[in-house]
Amino acid sequence: MTRISIDLGRRLGTVDRRIFGQFIEHIGRCIYGGVYDEGSPLADARGFRRDVLDAARPLRIPILRWPGGNFVSGYHWLDGVGPRDRRPRRSELAWYAEESNRFGTAEF
Repeated sequence: MTRISIDLGRRLGTVDRRIFGQFIEHIGRCIYGGVYDEGSPLADARGFRRDVLDAARPLRIPILRWPGGNFVSGYHWLDGVGPRDRRPRRSELAWYAEESNRFGTAEF
């Protein structure tokens, strides 16, 4: 049988709190209908859901990474800049959906 012992009196170093960051990705309602929803009465002038941001604030997330998860493999940063109505719509390869790029590089 394998055993692991932890010596609570021995400190090897400090873990940087940034290692506990978070990411947001385009799956389900994480972005559209989640942190970003232009049509929501709960959104600010830029389309960000204030209720979602207010709920996340107490978590004190040290780093927020976007794009994250599988979405990043097919994302090109230029698709998410410029006027939203002129951004290209793309087939999103990770989740087999159409990506409008309404939340993109410029919004993050």
